[in-house]
Amino acid sequence: MQQSEICYVLSIEMSSKQDIAAWQRELYHGHYRRIYNTCLRIVGDSMEAEEAMHDTFMKLFAKMDRTNQPENFYAWSKSIAVNTAIDRVRKRKMPVEPVDNLQIIDEEPVDEESIRLEVEKINRKLADLPDGYRIVLSMHLFEGYDFEEMAQILNLKEASVRSQFSRGRQKLLQLIQEDNIYG
Repeated sequence: MQQSEICYVLSIEMSSKQDIAAWQRELYHGHYRRIYNTCLRIVGDSMEAEEAMHDTFMKLFAKMDRTNQPENFYAWSKSIAVNTAIDRVRKRKMPVEPVDNLQIIDEEPVDEESIRLEVEKINRKLADLPDGYRIVLSMHLFEGYDFEEMAQILNLKEASVRSQFSRGRQKLLQLIQEDNIYG
């Protein structure tokens, strides 16, 4: 959905319940894939990502009357999705595991199919990471947050976020390397 379409959808006259339901459907269908993928990268589980996505839309619908800048919907909805997914991870309270030494692999994909397979492998390995690592890697690499922003959102020191990112990246590379050796 284009930015202008978002503004149009958000400016629909909502004087009756039918208008509200149509507006909510339109908004959901225009953004559910993006919000689901954001949640999935953070929580690492498809069922939990779906629940986080639905929670996100419930929050968006409940707070929509508070937004006075519909053109910022993309950023606002992404922020709510990230925070909702992080809250779900925090409820699990899973510990962070230590990182072992890592050897970097140097491999170039040959064609589009191999690139697609590599991306799928990376996404599977990303889901295998401990929550802390997966969250900061997803927020930085996929959602574009910088370390200062992540520190504020996660209520951590920036140095801790940088450390989690570095360790997470190393662990991800280790998992990929192990898959190449044993897979």
